[in-house]
Amino acid sequence: MNPANLAVDKVALDKVASEKSPSSPTVLLAALLLLGMLSASLAQALPDDRQQSISIESDYAERNDKTGSTVYRGNVVISQGSVMIEADQIILHMKNNKISHIECDGKPASYREKPSINGPMMIARADHIDYRPADNSIALKHNAVLSRDGTIIKGDSIDYDIGKQTWKAKGDNLGDQKRIQLVIPPSALQSESESEGERETESDAIKNQSEETTP
Repeated sequence: MNPANLAVDKVALDKVASEKSPSSPTVLLAALLLLGMLSASLAQALPDDRQQSISIESDYAERNDKTGSTVYRGNVVISQGSVMIEADQIILHMKNNKISHIECDGKPASYREKPSINGPMMIARADHIDYRPADNSIALKHNAVLSRDGTIIKGDSIDYDIGKQTWKAKGDNLGDQKRIQLVIPPSALQSESESEGERETESDAIKNQSEETTP
């Protein structure tokens, strides 16, 4: 079902309810069917971020038709679905009427995206970010930080494949970030047996509490 039909379905549901008695089995069946269709529509109404329109806000913009690039300066914000990019300056490069890559500079520039509906937000920061929509990848350079699932990666540069969810990080002997840093949350270090043991302990505690309160 097309998401544009959601309002039409709601009207149809109200019409059915007004024509029939609330206790009528026909009304209940029709309501359940329409609610099921509405739920399906909502699930389909969450398209991939890459299929949504791009919104750009800035204090200043300058376009060069020869090079196919546009420079945005001053509190630049680019949004597309769950994707949000913030920087002091962004250069948007076009090739064959499509965005080839987006260069972001700031102190720091930031990129955030929610790859899946139920998944955590992925946040990236660096002095320079090169975002390539066609490759679904970002390259972070200088003071790079990548955070996802509670895990934090720091380095002079980080290359992250958003689709494959893989990364490569490097330090710089001549820079401030000479080595990479990886911070893993305690939850990620917990073994499966420990998790099962905790669940069993919680279950026993609930059971004992229930037995104590039973007259």
